[in-house]
Amino acid sequence: MAVGLYEPGGDFAVAALTLAGVVVILGVLEMWQGGGDSPPDVSFFGTPGPLLWVVTVWAFFRYFGEIAPQLILFPVGLIGWLVISFPMQGLLVPFLAVIGMEAGLWGLGFQETAGLAGNLAAYGAAGLGLSVFMSSKAYRQRMRKALIRAKRDTASRQYARDLGLFAETPDLLSVLPDHDLIEDPEAGSQPAVATITASFDLQLELIRQTLALSTVALLWPDPEGQEYRLRSIATTRKDIAPGPFQVGAGITGALMGAEELVSLAPATPSLGVPYYPKQIEVGGILAVRLPDDAEEWLGFDDKKIAPVLCVDRPGQQPWTDGEKTTMTLAARKLALDVATSRQFQAMAHERSAIQRVCLAMRELNGALGLEQVLGATIKAVRTLVGADFISISLVKGNGHCVALAEGEGAEHLMGREFSREEGLVGQVLKINRPLPAKGQCHGPTQVFGHDHLLTGYNSLLVLPLQKVKGEATGALTVAVKAAAVFTKPRQEILELIAAQVAVKIDLGQAHEEINRLATIDGLTGLINHRTFQRGFDVMLLREERRSGALSLLLCDIDHFKKINDSHGHPFGDKVLKEVAGILRKAARGVDLAARYGGEEFVLVLEGSGEQGGLQMAERIRQEIEKMVLHNESGPVQVTLSLGLAVYPDHGTDKERLISRADQALYRAKKQGRNRVVVWEAE
Repeated sequence: MAVGLYEPGGDFAVAALTLAGVVVILGVLEMWQGGGDSPPDVSFFGTPGPLLWVVTVWAFFRYFGEIAPQLILFPVGLIGWLVISFPMQGLLVPFLAVIGMEAGLWGLGFQETAGLAGNLAAYGAAGLGLSVFMSSKAYRQRMRKALIRAKRDTASRQYARDLGLFAETPDLLSVLPDHDLIEDPEAGSQPAVATITASFDLQLELIRQTLALSTVALLWPDPEGQEYRLRSIATTRKDIAPGPFQVGAGITGALMGAEELVSLAPATPSLGVPYYPKQIEVGGILAVRLPDDAEEWLGFDDKKIAPVLCVDRPGQQPWTDGEKTTMTLAARKLALDVATSRQFQAMAHERSAIQRVCLAMRELNGALGLEQVLGATIKAVRTLVGADFISISLVKGNGHCVALAEGEGAEHLMGREFSREEGLVGQVLKINRPLPAKGQCHGPTQVFGHDHLLTGYNSLLVLPLQKVKGEATGALTVAVKAAAVFTKPRQEILELIAAQVAVKIDLGQAHEEINRLATIDGLTGLINHRTFQRGFDVMLLREERRSGALSLLLCDIDHFKKINDSHGHPFGDKVLKEVAGILRKAARGVDLAARYGGEEFVLVLEGSGEQGGLQMAERIRQEIEKMVLHNESGPVQVTLSLGLAVYPDHGTDKERLISRADQALYRAKKQGRNRVVVWEAE
């Protein structure tokens, strides 16, 4: 660096930069992996780390500095960060490297004296400025508050574990996935910890003052039963050891057997209190084990490792029966406080679980149409299970069709139909029982058909979508990559959801059928007059935006009243259905075919001018003319008259176009029927 090898324009600049990149990569790998022969400071935070960073940043800065002078912020920022992150004795080599590189570049003429002075001044200002900031009162206060808060939160969480405030959860909560909890159990335990700590402190101080004691302390074992922790204390002494203390040390060892209360007066050094470094001015000690009526404390080799309430005083007078009774009652009260807090905490967790179940049910209850129901089902299942694959199959004929799927390979399943004779889904639809047993999956599984296997999942459950009685209307498939997900309570919840989904699918299909009946003419199957009016508005607006054309055909069955009178209304209905069928076949996907009223029909041809409208009308007229219907009295032929109006040639609004098509139809009938007439101004 000092001899200018990384200066832009040099003969070896690119080669040097490449070599530096290789060195940096190898150095990072060495420091990242370490090794048995590596010195203890070979790491990102040893001497080689800062030195490597310095040389790397300087190579980058010198090579690209002429293009972007503002890159000097990189070495300036690096110097500042090194000063506040490492001890000064560890930065001697990197700082000497900085001075050596800058001085070498100046001495060999690669930078001016002013540039050298400016760079060194900037580096020094960055390091000094951040050092001064770190030593400022405001910074120290902020850091002190942050450390206190972090320490308090850590202590609160540890205390909650010791107290068992979230060691056990209700069955309903165990059904739900950990990654999607509405409330974090540990975070939710902090208010309970604060409350129970305040209660303990108050009760211990009350005992101390009432019995004129030196210290009242509550020792609580960790969940593994390895050590005692000083969880609450009321004392007049200053020489309190914070712990933790070994289980069985001092007076706590006497309470690991059958005894629930031990009292000593005078005290002996071998059975002292563990929180005094030196057993001085201790005349009497009394320790009582918290009762385990509600909770079974840890037990090892017939030894009870339970919380201990320990007191001491200077005087050597024996402990009276009244004092022992008071301490026993106090221990029961403390144990009751813990049990009550656990119950409240369990209620909070259960509320969280129930809330999530309610969210899932709300997703389903808010859905109306079938598509909405299927989407809501996916959301509901994901609310309860961290599923990697979900699909919903609906019964169709003698098989089933995948109506919706999410997850790996879902796009290849959507809309596919499978037989009931293949796959787990087919078996579930046949027997109306969940499969496979215990929701376990081992290797590729034929869930849908012979040509489709689910792979990479360790937990799999296929549930029938079945109401209380009757056949299943479909199946819900849920797959998870994790193992042992579908426990019995979890499966029961999913079965409840599946039953609700079955009901909602029936309602969704009924809703869609109602919507269909509201838009479709019941006799002919074409859309009805009201739906035609709305659709015609949309088509006119679309053609107006793109300056296109549109043809409106108004059709009427010739002598339809005579057909009804001669052959009866049932035969007339048959004629209407046959004519509607021809119109439906003639209409393209973008066209609109509707029953206008009585024996009148309407056809709207999108993007079609007068010539296209005439061709379509004539083709329809000829199809109707060739149609022969049979009745008891013999064959019957039907003809059709059609009137044509074109947008925008004959009008630009809906009312005018319909009126002019009607006028053209009137002329067709007047001219002899069974013909097509285009509107013309009279």
